[in-house]
Amino acid sequence: RIEGLVLIGLVTTMTVVVFLQVVCRYFLVQPLHWSEELARYLFVWIALLGAALGVHRHAHFGMDFFFRMLSERWRRFLRLLIYGLMELVVVVLLVQGTGLVRKTAEQLSPAMEIPMGWAYACLPVGAALMGFHLLVIILHEIGAKPAMP
Repeated sequence: RIEGLVLIGLVTTMTVVVFLQVVCRYFLVQPLHWSEELARYLFVWIALLGAALGVHRHAHFGMDFFFRMLSERWRRFLRLLIYGLMELVVVVLLVQGTGLVRKTAEQLSPAMEIPMGWAYACLPVGAALMGFHLLVIILHEIGAKPAMP
């Protein structure tokens, strides 16, 4: 998957940047003024893209003790309700994140002097990916045949 490859690239880049910062600061006594800012932005991108990949892989944790006690019909209803509520939260994140990107498009970051819109773009991008994955999951759940008792 493309998301996984992008995440690998982002984690690798963040690791290299932080390693270079340590080498430059402690061995060359010449710190990189932009590395902490870049690592921070990469970390947030990693978190939101990782959340989207977690939705796709059903990798987020959940408490299913009571869920397993329900009949298949009620489990299916509860799954659809949960996915629907998740989709609602993701839509709010998408709308608000898009607004934030627009508001900060002209503002420059302190150290790297890049538009802050690029840093905040992880919100609508991550939300759009999560929303897409949730929609696929919901459609699959709706189309799935109920299990026979």
